[in-house]
Amino acid sequence: MWAGIPMRRCGDRILRSCVAARAPLCTSSLRGSAWPVAPVAADKHVPLPRITRHDIQRSKDSGTPLVCITAFDYPTGLAVRGAGADMCLVGDSLANVALGYASTRALTLDASIHHARSVHAALHAVELQYDRRCPRAPLMIVDMPFGSFIGSMDEAVGNAVRVVKETQAAAIKMEGSMELVPLVERLTSAGIDVMGHIGLQPQHFGDAAGYRVQGTTAENALSVLHTALALEKAGCFSLVIECMPSKVAEAISQRLQIPTIGIGAGPGTHGQVLVCSDVIGDLASPAHVSSVLAGMEEPDSSSTTAQAVPTPMWPAPPKFVRCFAEPKLGATRLAALRRFSEAVRDRKFPDNATEAYRIKSQEWAAFERAIVDIPRR
Repeated sequence: MWAGIPMRRCGDRILRSCVAARAPLCTSSLRGSAWPVAPVAADKHVPLPRITRHDIQRSKDSGTPLVCITAFDYPTGLAVRGAGADMCLVGDSLANVALGYASTRALTLDASIHHARSVHAALHAVELQYDRRCPRAPLMIVDMPFGSFIGSMDEAVGNAVRVVKETQAAAIKMEGSMELVPLVERLTSAGIDVMGHIGLQPQHFGDAAGYRVQGTTAENALSVLHTALALEKAGCFSLVIECMPSKVAEAISQRLQIPTIGIGAGPGTHGQVLVCSDVIGDLASPAHVSSVLAGMEEPDSSSTTAQAVPTPMWPAPPKFVRCFAEPKLGATRLAALRRFSEAVRDRKFPDNATEAYRIKSQEWAAFERAIVDIPRR
């Protein structure tokens, strides 16, 4: 309910209710996202409602594409909130883009919780909850890191409960196949929302060099479909489909009642997810730094478009990764830091007239008298 306006499931009824109550609609950047196009409370003291799993399902049912973006700290969480995403995933990819590990397997449960708490603080910042220019807070999902749910059932449940309690996440995500069905049933029966992850499952590999497209044979594609149906029946509210032929991912999506979120799975899924660092072209590996520096040195090469040079530890990004920033944030970041370094070495920063503080003349005179006997070094 917004400002005493009863909520309806049908969008046109919401619109009619708002018109009758003379309540404004929140539009701007929210057009086309999952259920955020909703009446804004006339009372500025009423917080904006956050997006829920039921909103996600309604968007899927209405054919509205879903947007999911990863975040790993306070600044990226603020960016995802302001972007109007439907879901924010604190993915185990933070092991790569935030901690510098070659594999997501290195991420610990403690580290995941630490980062997720900062993301939650950003997504649900009090100042944004009452800012009518800001989109609604997305559904926050936290990845269960490698090893946190493959032990005993009780240990896995305990870790999931800990994540939800300590991060205030709305849901958790787990990579796996049929072996996850009993755990998903246990968690959902306890009230913990679960997003599954099928297709390519990076946690099953020691490094990115082992990643392969899944579902390229009829047998394998059918196996993934059966897994998807089983996870849906077990209680998953959504599934990530990673690195599969677009036709296969679309066929699976068409046979599920729950929404699918694709990454490298073509346009036929119900939504898309990308890593925030990839979307903005940030520096996420040493290869990125080398490519930007190479672009700065070559007059005919743009530092904003130079491609990262793959290495054994940091292979080339997959074909589905697209940067939406121009210039890329990584190039902008590195250029700004280099300009700062040059300004310091050239004694041009800080500027004494505009960037320094003053002391009253009488206080300075008193200070000079007090230090007259202290020699300079």
